[in-house]
Amino acid sequence: MLDFRFITFLAVCEKMSFTKAAEMINITQPAVSQHIRALEEQFGKKLFTIIGRQIYLTKEGEELRKFVQSLKVDINRFGRYFDQKKEEENVSFGATLSIGEFTLPKVIAQLMRNNPNRHIKLHVDNTTHLLTMIDKGEIDFAFIEGSFNKREYNYRLYSMERFIPIASHECMMRHKGDSLVDLLNERLLIREKGSGTRAVLEQILEEKGLTVESFSHIDEIGNLNVIKELVKENLGISFMYETAARDLIEKGLLYELPLKDFSAVREFNFVYSLNSQYEETFLKFLEECKNILT
Repeated sequence: MLDFRFITFLAVCEKMSFTKAAEMINITQPAVSQHIRALEEQFGKKLFTIIGRQIYLTKEGEELRKFVQSLKVDINRFGRYFDQKKEEENVSFGATLSIGEFTLPKVIAQLMRNNPNRHIKLHVDNTTHLLTMIDKGEIDFAFIEGSFNKREYNYRLYSMERFIPIASHECMMRHKGDSLVDLLNERLLIREKGSGTRAVLEQILEEKGLTVESFSHIDEIGNLNVIKELVKENLGISFMYETAARDLIEKGLLYELPLKDFSAVREFNFVYSLNSQYEETFLKFLEECKNILT
């Protein structure tokens, strides 16, 4: 079990308030102050600074937060591993939508064949939610498209994927050989904020001095399959990873827009907690997945 002083420390880090931290973990505010003071004396480092009424983590405090958070996650994970039967393997992980729906299904099928006693729990969600689940120890790792703070997590490259603009045949013929700015009068269909697909698009647009608001009309759709169907019906354009659109492109139902100034390749990354004691186990699973892809 994690030392309660560390639990207090994490509560203060989350709330950035001794009072709110005390309420969160049901102890008194003087007890919170005592726990933090004891940790500062133990490590010989100042963990927080107070300016006015605002609390800030020091550099040393941030280093301790990352370590203790990882330790807390590993303790919870050990409890799950300790309870499982020796012949079983329980794997709880996440994937962003493009990866979870269009890249991983064949990989998961082979993982099940490789080990019939393996229990897989897959969470498909957007990047923001998956990173939060890693932080809380609710999943072991995640396959993530798009950007994340690489100083906050350990990660390994899973694959490189093309990011493309897609349209109906009619729209494709209308914009053949055009530039990105020539699409701004089209209806743009995009995922919700927090999704990896949207984050990648926003980054690409920013590099060109544009935003999603530069388009004349925007619709947020939280499902890639719905977006593809709407694009197929000539109701808008979208941007997504080629792997997500490949099925309909190969059938001639969707088309990649041949823009003269658009070429994007992005990473799919395997992401897990910093300082995890289970890193070797995680990387073994990653290699198994990559071997299936090849």
